[in-house]
Amino acid sequence: MNKQKVKFLINNLLIKALFPINILLSLVFKHIKKKKNILHISYPIYQAYRTVEILKLNKISSIHYLSIGKSSTWSKFDFNFPRGHNFYFYKEFFFLWKFLIKYKIIHIHFLYTPSITGWEIFFLKLSGTKIIIHFRGNEARDNKTILKLLSVRKNSKEKTEKILSNEHRDKKHIIKYANKIFVTTRDLLDFYPEATHIPFFSINKKNYYQTPKKFIKIIHASNQPIIEGTNQIIKVINQLKNEGFLIDFIYLKDRKFDEVINELKSCHLSIGKLRMGDYANFQVESMSLGIPTVTFVRKNIIKKNPHINESGLFITNLSRLKDTLKFILQNKEILNQRSKMVKKFVNKYHNNAVIAKQLKSVYMDLGYEDG
Repeated sequence: MNKQKVKFLINNLLIKALFPINILLSLVFKHIKKKKNILHISYPIYQAYRTVEILKLNKISSIHYLSIGKSSTWSKFDFNFPRGHNFYFYKEFFFLWKFLIKYKIIHIHFLYTPSITGWEIFFLKLSGTKIIIHFRGNEARDNKTILKLLSVRKNSKEKTEKILSNEHRDKKHIIKYANKIFVTTRDLLDFYPEATHIPFFSINKKNYYQTPKKFIKIIHASNQPIIEGTNQIIKVINQLKNEGFLIDFIYLKDRKFDEVINELKSCHLSIGKLRMGDYANFQVESMSLGIPTVTFVRKNIIKKNPHINESGLFITNLSRLKDTLKFILQNKEILNQRSKMVKKFVNKYHNNAVIAKQLKSVYMDLGYEDG
C-alpha cells in the first residue's frame, strides 16, 4: 500500500471520528442565518469562473468562485483551497465550519468539493445549506455508457479510469443531497431526467469569420481525445489532405482559454463532440465567434428541441465525417451562410442575460436574496 493511500485512509478515519461534533455543529448552524448567498465550487477552470463573473454582471450579489487545487491552464478565482497536505482532515474540518457554512447555496461543478470524498456536503445539507450539483460531462456518466461510447470491451477498466476518475465514482453519493441538478448537455438527461438543462454561456464576441482564400483552417480542441474520437478526426483530415484538399489543421489540448480563443478567431471551421450526443462548450465558443461548426447531435434530442434545426451546425458523426468535410471543402461558399446562422443561433439560445435570469430564478427558489 503506497503512502498516499495510507494517508487517505488515516484522514478518512479521523473525519469519521469527528462525526458527532459535525452533527452537533450542523444543528447549531441550522438556526444561524447565513450571511453570504452563493458559492460556486470547481477545480480551476474558466467555465466556472466565467459563470460567476457573468452572474455578477447580471446583478447577482454575494456570489463567489472557490477553486480546488492548482492548474497550469487557469489561475483566476475568488478563493482557493489546496489539497494533498498531511493531516488535511483538520483543514477540511475548519474550512467547512469557518468558510463554507457562511453560504446559503453551494453550486458544485464537475462533482468537485474541497474534500476528495465529499464528506462535508452531508453536514452542509443538514445545516440548511442548499446544494446544486452541476454536471458538465463524464462525471454524470457511468462505466457502461462510457465503454459503449468508446466501442471497447468491458474489461477496458484502465481506459475508463482516464475518463471517469475514481474520485468521481466514489463521490456519486453526494448527489442525493442535491436540492437541484443541472446538466450542460441534453444527453446527460439520460442519467438524471429530473435535472434542468442550463445552456452554456456564450463569449459575446463579434463575428470573426473570414472567407478562406486558399487553405481552409480547421480547428479541433479537446482535453479528452479518447471520448472526442480525436484519432479518427486526425485520420480523416490526413486522408483528405492526401486527396489534394488544402487544409491547415490545428489540434489543441490542455491549452489556456485565451490561447484557444485567439487561435479560434482565425479559423474557418471547428470540429468536435462527435460521439457524446449533443454539442458542448467549444462548439458554443466557436459559434459565438461566427465559426461554422461540425458536431453530432442525436436525432431524439433534435426532435425534442427543433430549434437546433436553425443552428447552422453541420451535424454528422465519425462514420460520416469524411463525406461531410468533403462536401464542405467542395462547396466553400456554404461557410459564409453557416457563419451567419451559427452567430444568430448562439446570440438567441446562448444569451448570457437569459441564462443568468434562469439561474437567478432557481437561486431565488432556494433562498437567494438581493442586496
